[in-house]
Amino acid sequence: MSETAFTSNLIKQFQRRRYELGLTQPEVDQRLGVASGLCAKWEIGNRKPTLFNAYCWAEALDLEIKLEIKDESVWD
Repeated sequence: MSETAFTSNLIKQFQRRRYELGLTQPEVDQRLGVASGLCAKWEIGNRKPTLFNAYCWAEALDLEIKLEIKDESVWD
């Protein structure tokens, strides 16, 4: 999977969740404490959220991002 496809898929999931919760983009901006319009820019693809922003965005939507390392030998 490419980085673009991964980011696009993640953002679609966040957008779908925002709709489920009945939240507007400005409400998500406020929950995140980010600049007005940033959620909209992420959703339409004008900006790409950092990993930290994506984690916070998920939290604002009552979601959780879990990262799992498949090959633990990378820590040896």
